[in-house]
Amino acid sequence: MNDRPTLEELIEAARLHLETNVIPALKGDAKLYFQTLVAVNVLRVAERELISGWSHLQAEWRRLDQLEGEAQPIPASPTEAEAALRMRNAALCGRIRAGDYDDDSAALFAHLQAAVREALEIANPKFLQIDEGK
Repeated sequence: MNDRPTLEELIEAARLHLETNVIPALKGDAKLYFQTLVAVNVLRVAERELISGWSHLQAEWRRLDQLEGEAQPIPASPTEAEAALRMRNAALCGRIRAGDYDDDSAALFAHLQAAVREALEIANPKFLQIDEGK
């Protein structure tokens, strides 16, 4: 484990450099200016993923436990946990296609709504502000 700078600090430093030094210098080159704005946005998404990704994964895992009616242990490795979550979601899609939630979809809807909200918190939190009327 590295002490400092942390991965979050490194990403923030790169993003701030692009925002404060590079973007203003590129205003005359529309294509490079746009590409740099995209790079800044990618770094913002990465920052939010580092901050909230693991807690979102755990919350989604717990919701799937409730939908399935049994608790499964989350793998300790984030990479293994993400792979296992993808498998659980694929299985959930199969159950949805099979009609398992046709009679009682409230819990499924709540889970999907929370999952979309968490995804937007990472990918585009401004969209949530629009949705909430802010």
